[in-house]
Amino acid sequence: MTTTVPDSTVLVQDTTAAPAPVAAVPAAEGTPAAQVAWLRLVRRIGTTDLSGPGVVALGVLLASVGVSVDLVGEPALGMGTGIAVVLFAIVGPAVVRYGSLLTAAVLPPLFVGAAAGGLARLGGQNSGSREVVLDVGTTLALSAPLVFGATAVGLLVTLVRVGRTVVQRRS
Repeated sequence: MTTTVPDSTVLVQDTTAAPAPVAAVPAAEGTPAAQVAWLRLVRRIGTTDLSGPGVVALGVLLASVGVSVDLVGEPALGMGTGIAVVLFAIVGPAVVRYGSLLTAAVLPPLFVGAAAGGLARLGGQNSGSREVVLDVGTTLALSAPLVFGATAVGLLVTLVRVGRTVVQRRS
């Protein structure tokens, strides 16, 4: 819900299940609603209240940056994608809503697979779909430590969040 007050300040109120205080976001004259929505999303990333689709969008953004970094040099799954996926494995479960925690826990290996597919297709080394499939399979086999490590880190953050929530509910 957004309202404009006379001094051209837009008030943004979080409309999730838990009531949140109203935060003032300064707005210029004629600020589009999309910019206000973007500011609201940025403000919510700092909390543990990001929705499932929001955390998927965050992961796609991080994986895209990692793939772009890897495409600059040799088009192979490298440090850019690895750092992006591990960063998401830590941040994703930490900022997602408790009800969408499973979404963030299973995304890191899917992002590694999507990154391998994107690199195989965009790398320019494969001419047919069969070569792309073989390249993705080989890349995933060689990247097994990244897949298992990112999954383990994501599950560890998830278990910490679940444990913290259980302790808070009991006290």
